[in-house]
Amino acid sequence: MANLPGYREQIHEMKYDTLVRGVGTSTVGQKTKLFSALNTGQPQLTNMQEGGRLSNEEVFLCLAIQFYVQFATAQLYRFIEDGVMWTFLVGNKPMMGALPLWTAPGGGGMYGNDVNAQAHVITNGLPSWEAILKLAKPIKVEKNQHFAVDIEFYAFASLDNAVTPAINPLTQLNADTGLKIIKCVISGILERAVQ
Repeated sequence: MANLPGYREQIHEMKYDTLVRGVGTSTVGQKTKLFSALNTGQPQLTNMQEGGRLSNEEVFLCLAIQFYVQFATAQLYRFIEDGVMWTFLVGNKPMMGALPLWTAPGGGGMYGNDVNAQAHVITNGLPSWEAILKLAKPIKVEKNQHFAVDIEFYAFASLDNAVTPAINPLTQLNADTGLKIIKCVISGILERAVQ
């Protein structure tokens, strides 16, 4: 269908991409770029049609960033919440950066307690739109401009001359065999051509 020249529409949109989703051991790398071409074509992992940029002549006004994190064990969550740093890039410029994962709570998903400790699932934040990272100033992604979220893992150093061994959250994440989901969601307003 052809675009109507000179007409644009704005819709609410959530762009998402996934670092890890599944059960069993994983092979997540030390530094990963989300919203790249890695997951395109897999709707369970991303809704991006092209790696690193919007489709066609779209413009995106980012209003909020969320990380939906879900694990079967609380210990893994404790390692990940401070052992993972994220940076939101537009073009080559960091727009928000080097922040621990806990700064952008999920704001969605199931919440509650289970009397069976083996079935308890840990998430980051309450399932409420009030519990997300809303930006003080919108971040604009222009037509054909690249954007990404860099994820990097940092080890917890031993503070007692290696009497207690250092902990690498990436090693813990990859070795864990339980349920694990880390998904980044960027919410905002998408402007596109009218057809």
